[in-house]
Amino acid sequence: MIFKRKFFFLIIIFLIFTTYNPQNNNYSNSYLFPIKKIEIEGNKAIDNNEIIKDLDFLKNSSLLFVNKQNIEDILLKNKFVSKIILKKIYPNILRLIIFEKEPVAVQIIEKNKYYITKKNENINFYELEIYKELPVIFGNQKDFDIFYEILEKTNFDIYNIKAFYYFDVGRWDIMLMDERIIKLPEKNYQNILEELNSILKDNNFSKYKIFDYRINNQLILK
Repeated sequence: MIFKRKFFFLIIIFLIFTTYNPQNNNYSNSYLFPIKKIEIEGNKAIDNNEIIKDLDFLKNSSLLFVNKQNIEDILLKNKFVSKIILKKIYPNILRLIIFEKEPVAVQIIEKNKYYITKKNENINFYELEIYKELPVIFGNQKDFDIFYEILEKTNFDIYNIKAFYYFDVGRWDIMLMDERIIKLPEKNYQNILEELNSILKDNNFSKYKIFDYRINNQLILK
């Protein structure tokens, strides 16, 4: 009985050292928990097939010795990827949970388009159905993350925004879905945004297309 256990143990050790090379992280076919399936969860912007193709070299290698760093190095080349969680489902499934950066707008600079995240990160633009309704930023925006954070803090209806216009003097215009335009001052506009939440819902203001706050303590309606 003891002999059988030792023999079995030696077989496992043999398989380990003949199917994995720790020095160069090369993967090869393994008889010990070979990966037969790679499952992807959590991704919205990145296509499953694209991820599977990038990780195809893992197929039939040992689930025991999957190197998370290698996988991260590959997947993080896609700027949509924020982080990944790796789970090994024995005997032969590798599951990846993808956390993606979430764009909140599309920026146009000199005819080039980029997705912009809350943290002001740029992601190269390509058509994605789930993000086709994002507002557009015109102008070489500065500190959009700060501006967006203020919009959220004031509970401004972000989904009612069609476009942002940034001006080099350091101020913003907002165009709403119904094409009404809000002209904000350079500074101290948080209270204005809070006030707008009720003004924009008031039918008495529905006939106005421009709400101009550029002059201190004044609202000009047109």
